[in-house]
Amino acid sequence: MRWLTAAILLVISTFVSAQEAAPEPEKKLFEFHGEFKAHYRWSEDSRFPLQFPFPPEFIPRGQTSIFLRTVSPGSSAEVSAFNLIVDLTPADSITGRLRVAVVDLYNRNPTSTDQTVNLKEAWMQFGTRADFLKEGDPTALYALFGKAPKFERQPDRNLESYGLVSTAFNRFEDHQLQIGGSVGQHFYWRTQVSTGNPVFFRDPNALAGDNGNDDSRFPNPELHLNSGFPILYDAEVEDVSFEKAEMGAGLGLRFQSEDKSKGVDILGFYYQRELAKRADLRGTFYGGDLDLLDGTGGIGLPIRGNDKEEYGGNIEFRWEKFRVFFQGVHQELAGLERNGYEIEVLYRAGLPLAYSAGGKQLFTFLQPVFRFSSLDNGFNADPRFVAPSTKWDWKKYDLGVRIGIVQGVDVTAEYSFHDIIAARPVNVDEFLTTLRVRF
Repeated sequence: MRWLTAAILLVISTFVSAQEAAPEPEKKLFEFHGEFKAHYRWSEDSRFPLQFPFPPEFIPRGQTSIFLRTVSPGSSAEVSAFNLIVDLTPADSITGRLRVAVVDLYNRNPTSTDQTVNLKEAWMQFGTRADFLKEGDPTALYALFGKAPKFERQPDRNLESYGLVSTAFNRFEDHQLQIGGSVGQHFYWRTQVSTGNPVFFRDPNALAGDNGNDDSRFPNPELHLNSGFPILYDAEVEDVSFEKAEMGAGLGLRFQSEDKSKGVDILGFYYQRELAKRADLRGTFYGGDLDLLDGTGGIGLPIRGNDKEEYGGNIEFRWEKFRVFFQGVHQELAGLERNGYEIEVLYRAGLPLAYSAGGKQLFTFLQPVFRFSSLDNGFNADPRFVAPSTKWDWKKYDLGVRIGIVQGVDVTAEYSFHDIIAARPVNVDEFLTTLRVRF
């Protein structure tokens, strides 16, 4: 705890000093940014016994059977991320980004033994994309290629946690070619061909959990992290391959005020690809896609065929400091149907409490946030399946507040409530406080 506190204070003091001495920024070919995150986390301890017929040597030390269990129960202080970002602007109509994550504890994919240094984004865009409530050419074309977010993903993260929908369907970037444009003030379109994120499972709280990592290879293993209560999700892409390419398209309609302070944006989207027989992922000996869904020992989910298809829609509404984002998704994974809904509401209020050092402000904003997400699975499965949580119907409530300390430094405190329909009670609530420093 002492080293963590000292590191946090050092980062903040260095950052504030640099901000006070920094000249006005100029437009450059390269812009370098960084982001540091440290957390206090408390996770409720919960267990669910598994019926899968594991051999005796699979039972961890100190246990009499195998459970789904909270990834890391109790309290912990940890540094989760240090991101290095380079924004490129070689010309007015050409932009790009490189984002390298160092540590990246909460986004290791799919287990804690995944690589600690990861290239999260690497893309170039040619042309102008007219984004919601942003200045730009109302009639424009653009082409983007590289590793980048999916076009329907929520543009702003207002809490450090994720909802069930944002975890399950579009949390991670994809290798892609994206082409789109706008027609006048109100209509826009997107198309995308991409590698397609492999299907795996992870806990929807902060830590992914360990499923099939090296700890499990030893007789009666000693676990460093538990499995969690995983849901099916689109994991991070590992390789650039278009053998099973995913095709996507979207149509949008938006209305916004001239000063870009108010507006509504509605987007419909569709994706389709064929699931691979097996997708190899770093950090686990489990396979993704059909290999995961089909299970082992004849105990799997009731899959049919190999099609992966999803469609849905977004509604984003802003009225000055008030914002609402909604996303609904219907997905079919080899015949397994599920529906997800997520809505986030926030209000961002300024707090002009100036302090004397150079006229800068302390406590720059206050942003309360409420998010509700739901995941309904329209399929049944053998109760002996190794991860019965993948078929549970699930609701998650996230309530939090983000407070700006000084420019570029903020603290977010949030609590996640889970309402899970399972064969026996499962309580996996979590409290998370995050210090974020941007420079």
